[in-house]
Amino acid sequence: MGCSRLLNLCLVLHLTHCLDMSGIETDIEIENPVTGILGEDIFLRCLYLGENDITDASWRRLDIRTKRMKKLTGYKNTGPFTNDPEFSVPASPTNLTVKVRVSSLEAQGMYTCVFATDEEEITKSMFLTVLAQPDIHTFVTEDTVNNTHYQSVTCSATNGKPTALIGWEINGSPPPDDYFTVALKNSSNTNSTGTVTSTLRFPTHRQDEGRVTCVVQHPTLPNLSTKVTVRVDTFMAPNMSIQTDLVVEEGKEFWVVKCAATGGRPQPNITLALPNQEVSLMLQKEDIVDASGTWVRSFLLSTEFHEGENITCLFDHPKLPQTELRAITLPTFYLSAVRLLNSELADSFDMNQAVESLVLKEGQRQTIIGLEVAGTVPRYSIKCSKGKQPLPEGVLVNGSALTLQGPVELHHAGLYECEASYYKHRASVLLDIMVTPRVTQPVAVPPIMSVDVQDRLGERFVECLAADSVPVANVSWVLPEGLSGPSWSNVTSHNGSHTVSSVVLLPACSASQLYMECVIDHSAFVLPERIQITLPACATPNISIQSSFEWSEDVAYTTVRCAVDRVRPAANLSWSLGEWDSARHNSTSHLMEVQEQVQVQPGVNSNGSVTVLGLVRFPSVMLAGQNVTCVVDHLGLQRPERRRIQLPGLESPVMGAFVVMQKGSPLWLAVCEYRGDGLRANLSWVLPEDATGQTSLVSAYEGMTVQTNLTYEFPLALHEGQDLTCLIQNQHGLNERRKVHVPRYDIKSIRVLNETTPLYKPYGGELVIHRLALKENLHNQRILLKVYGTVPTYKLTCHRSDGSFVPMEAQALVVHTVELETVLYTCIASYYHHQASVLIQVEVTSEDQQLMTVFMVCVSSSAAIMIVLIVALCIFCKRNEEEHPKSKTYMKQESLATLTPLTQEPDSPNFRKGNGAGGESQEYAQLLSYSIVIDVRSTV
Repeated sequence: MGCSRLLNLCLVLHLTHCLDMSGIETDIEIENPVTGILGEDIFLRCLYLGENDITDASWRRLDIRTKRMKKLTGYKNTGPFTNDPEFSVPASPTNLTVKVRVSSLEAQGMYTCVFATDEEEITKSMFLTVLAQPDIHTFVTEDTVNNTHYQSVTCSATNGKPTALIGWEINGSPPPDDYFTVALKNSSNTNSTGTVTSTLRFPTHRQDEGRVTCVVQHPTLPNLSTKVTVRVDTFMAPNMSIQTDLVVEEGKEFWVVKCAATGGRPQPNITLALPNQEVSLMLQKEDIVDASGTWVRSFLLSTEFHEGENITCLFDHPKLPQTELRAITLPTFYLSAVRLLNSELADSFDMNQAVESLVLKEGQRQTIIGLEVAGTVPRYSIKCSKGKQPLPEGVLVNGSALTLQGPVELHHAGLYECEASYYKHRASVLLDIMVTPRVTQPVAVPPIMSVDVQDRLGERFVECLAADSVPVANVSWVLPEGLSGPSWSNVTSHNGSHTVSSVVLLPACSASQLYMECVIDHSAFVLPERIQITLPACATPNISIQSSFEWSEDVAYTTVRCAVDRVRPAANLSWSLGEWDSARHNSTSHLMEVQEQVQVQPGVNSNGSVTVLGLVRFPSVMLAGQNVTCVVDHLGLQRPERRRIQLPGLESPVMGAFVVMQKGSPLWLAVCEYRGDGLRANLSWVLPEDATGQTSLVSAYEGMTVQTNLTYEFPLALHEGQDLTCLIQNQHGLNERRKVHVPRYDIKSIRVLNETTPLYKPYGGELVIHRLALKENLHNQRILLKVYGTVPTYKLTCHRSDGSFVPMEAQALVVHTVELETVLYTCIASYYHHQASVLIQVEVTSEDQQLMTVFMVCVSSSAAIMIVLIVALCIFCKRNEEEHPKSKTYMKQESLATLTPLTQEPDSPNFRKGNGAGGESQEYAQLLSYSIVIDVRSTV
């Protein structure tokens, strides 16, 4: 047993030596195997270590098409050469080390290093393995299921060889299995590469890390793996607060209840709870996000129905275990008293008196008696009367003051009652007005009045001047409601006259035209002088928005451009992209593939206008069919201006495949078409192994639409009756197949429609030649042909036995002249590689032959007529004999017996038995069993 094992070991070693060590192959040193990466360079090393002179040296590879070894690079007659641009020139005839550019997966295979001497060739082979580094892509999607927000992070490694491996890490550790799920999908391509896609899905409120890591493992990557970090959204519980403000809208007071949430993601659900919902008047205002990122939801409550109540903001958020409450108590209003504000007019001022006394001078003008209302009401209205009667002419209530417009007269004295009210709250005061006689006033010099408006550094500088007056004039401003600004006054005196300069500083731009007044009061004026100043509104901004498309790496991108031209200061520009609003989220950075840019360009006009240009760029498929809005905000606008553009939607991709015949070409054409929006597809034919046709790929772009055609030219005989499959794929999961069938045709036979006589072979009886007779001296005679088969069309040609072609008219062979000789025609119907043929022998008959044929036909016809008459006569005699059956029975049988040898047809057995009943006799039944057959034969 041991000897047997030793013998087997010797045989194996000997066989290995014969396979690996042939002769002097030890003189070649070669590196084997070698692994290369697609798109990179490698070195194939082969050295000759022998002592013979090398005449030729080369790298070779088997050509699959020619089945021959192809020389790639090397030396011939000591001169270098290269037949493949991917191969460099070797260092020397004995050192065939070359640098190879691995440009395709087809570079994988066996390569042979050959050294040739004068006596022999020395070869050694090595195998090159080609690997392809995968393309790594990641993206994040969001969805909501049963009010739970989920995020799905997709990581794909495409076109890798071998197929890559994908894993996930969160903060350096694998994701837990309790609420993280991973879906894996693999697909293989026809070029031996593979694609793997892994999707990590998790509920957002359970994930506290803002990043997840996709770990891709592949032998072509540095350190055999790489990590791609993907940013994801996380939820955070907000800081909650409640506050109230009092506002006036359309002449009515409202409480603005602001429920605010700071630092929360996502925004919480905020509602307001009131103690008495039935009598409340609550309006919800538009939600806003302030400059600090605080989400504010505001509610309006009428002050008429809501005083001293406890109101509560309710906050619901995924990070909160239960609904959070924030409460506040509204103030209570009251009016306690109305008092005289002008203490200098009071005769005696006592806070405890119910009647206020004041003294006026006769003749004084524009007397204003100010009233002070004590209480907490936001506003109030005052109504006054004199002795339960309306106020005298020229006495008006203006705001919280009683005004005497004209000069004070003695009849203005009396007891006045003024009442302040706010809804159900009321308070009143009695005024006892006394008028003293007129006193002579010194001569006054009225002032010289002027105003000046200037724009300085983005602000309006308004100055009102009352110059050279005696005594000093009083200058004041009446500004539009809601408009305010810093103001100051300066008084200078010269030679007893006085000049007053009052300045107010206002914003340089306003949304509407404003009116303001400079009021100059002086003793020389009966009424204060009012100088009205008009501040023009800012010019309407010029806002334009437009979109454009461009293609980059098989993906269509949309660029939306928003331009704003207006005066300083520059406008603020933000974007609202579909369901995402950059004004609410501060920026579009959460959209990973969106690029946003804002530029401010100073203007060249004298009015200091500026141009704000905003650009946003994103893949077209992201927001197809949605609105993109440019939001422009400026101090000069009543509200932000919006310019919206509707992006075109995506149409469903149109895919198809068909085959057609090509005019003027012996080849058929298979066409695979794809038309789609936003993404380009990869088209490829799945062909049999024996396919030798040529393929051609053409793509055309129009806006965001791409039209791709892949054609395949082939001879019909190569794929007749087969199915060709087109594979349509893209990077977003499209994987469609379109199958097209190549028809199968045949030509069964060609038949001659003219009357012909067949000629057979001596043995077997096979139809070979159709014999046809034409008339002598008759021109343009036609032989009609018909082709049987499934071909859609065909080519029909006929030629004589001497090779000359015969003219054809449609499917008819035309014989222009007929001679007294026999001609053999061959007619062929062809369609690509399908053919069928027929042989026609044409003979000519003369007029004498035609007359003889007519004579024979006439004689035959006459004989047939005589036979018919004889039969009719016999039948007539038969009927006469039936009247004397006993005497003429023998004669009847004898007469019928003479007709029996002529012809007799076998009838059915039941008919010859004579089973008729009644008056039907056996003799009559026997008569009916005979018939006459006339056979006229002719050789024509």
